[in-house]
Amino acid sequence: MKKEYKELKKLIEKNNNILILTHKGPDFDGFCAGLILKKYLNTIYPKKTVSFKTRHHPTQKISFMHEIEIAQTINVGDEDLIILVDAGTWDMCTTKDDTIQLTKAKVAIVDHHDTKNMQADSVVNENMSSATEQVLKYCKEVSGKKFEITKGIAFLGQVGIVYDTGRFLYDNTKPETYELMAQLRRIYPVDLENFEYKSTKFPMDTLLPLKIYIQNIHIQGDMAYTYINREDIESNGISKTGMNNAQEFVRDKVIRYIQGIHWGFVVKPYLENSNEWRISFRSTKGYQEVAKIAEALGGGGHQYAAASKIQATNGDEATQKVLQVISQIVGE
Repeated sequence: MKKEYKELKKLIEKNNNILILTHKGPDFDGFCAGLILKKYLNTIYPKKTVSFKTRHHPTQKISFMHEIEIAQTINVGDEDLIILVDAGTWDMCTTKDDTIQLTKAKVAIVDHHDTKNMQADSVVNENMSSATEQVLKYCKEVSGKKFEITKGIAFLGQVGIVYDTGRFLYDNTKPETYELMAQLRRIYPVDLENFEYKSTKFPMDTLLPLKIYIQNIHIQGDMAYTYINREDIESNGISKTGMNNAQEFVRDKVIRYIQGIHWGFVVKPYLENSNEWRISFRSTKGYQEVAKIAEALGGGGHQYAAASKIQATNGDEATQKVLQVISQIVGE
């Protein structure tokens, strides 16, 4: 058994009250990895108390989602072990209102991003296709046949892997990823086409912020960037859900699809903090390694998909700060 697996196993065995967390605004990989880990711990260590907390439910029904505890703030409790899944730092998981980052409990990380994780008592990160694949590999190698992959877990495994590999188009998809998917589909084949179709639909209140984002697009060489200001959100009564959906659509479906554009970033405000902004970077394979830019801004992620946060009074200032860092790393 690998050293990092032994370390995590030892931590789990020594502690009885375990809290699982993932990043803010979880994607399906974060949800699925967290739920699989919870089911594993509940099965192998039935006497332990295990909870999985997020701030909202998934946008679509997935296995065991009723076991997610919804918490608007995540504060220090009686947990003696915290496991961060699909996230490598407290900043990715917490807001200014949380206190969980002040915990005296042991902290473990199960992640798959290229960038460095924070110092923790245990780190399991083999740069796999997804946190879901990493969790499944850990569970299978540590407990073998004691851990049964049920239909529910097979469902979560397929959804988590597909969503973080872009349907196996990204470089993080390895032969082992296909082998695992084959095992999961033999147990329960998910209608991934239908699931993805339903997941990519967005509500009507996405249209107005989407329009603003598109109007604010700027082109600089082979890069595109855009932002939305708080004034736009407040004066138009834009909902948080609408803004988030619009940002994701522009990030994934617009900025790299303009002819001659190969990479860029999208800026959005954190509504909970008036001076905090999220910067999401995307790049076409073989062009800009945006993880380096995100790291310079205190964030991280994958080579061609990364994010960071920045302090600024408005969207224009946030954008200019990002452009300054880009000019230092990439050049004008």
